[in-house]
Amino acid sequence: MGEYEALVRARKACRVCVERSPGRLRNCGEWDFDPAVVSHWEQWLGHRRPKLLAVGQDFGNVDYFVRHQGRDEAHNKTNDNLRQLLAAAGIATTDPPGKDPDAPVFMTNSILCVKAGRMSAPILGSWVSACTERHLAPLLRLLRPPIVVGMGRHGWQAVRQALALNETPARIMQAVGSTWLAADGTRVFAVCHPGPLGLTNRRWPEQLADWQRIGAALATLEWAA
Repeated sequence: MGEYEALVRARKACRVCVERSPGRLRNCGEWDFDPAVVSHWEQWLGHRRPKLLAVGQDFGNVDYFVRHQGRDEAHNKTNDNLRQLLAAAGIATTDPPGKDPDAPVFMTNSILCVKAGRMSAPILGSWVSACTERHLAPLLRLLRPPIVVGMGRHGWQAVRQALALNETPARIMQAVGSTWLAADGTRVFAVCHPGPLGLTNRRWPEQLADWQRIGAALATLEWAA
């Protein structure tokens, strides 16, 4: 079994937060249609040698996951916005949620289970911490992306923990607009989440400018597919 396959198995088998928070989360591995992926978002953007890895919030709730059989719905507003933001960074992608094999991006989330309640149900920091330790940190060690982006409060928490960025601001709105260098040389950015709620925290022109700065960093990379 390869390293990636081991990460998939670990994600499907993990029940840490489900057991700690009964009735609030479910592991997607409970369903037969759950795909063999680490992150369900990677079914759109899941390059195995990415220039950029971005960490969002979550894949939604049980109703959304079951209704769309483990995939994103077409014309998901978050994905549509993200496609435009990636274009601002100089990365062209195909229409989500169909697989794009060429865009050098890997998308994942701060938690890999789905919420049992409403789509807007809160995410606990303890869930993010546990998922980061068991799933995100090993994924980063495997993929070694030169640029990592934390999107929104929970994505930023996960990135800070995974890359031990202890001296950076914990609050996303204090971190947005700056760039950091992790101890292993990874360049790190914090941005607002591309979903509709993220636009209430940071206007669209500002978000485009944030991703243009990421694009400037991407342009300096020496990278081979």
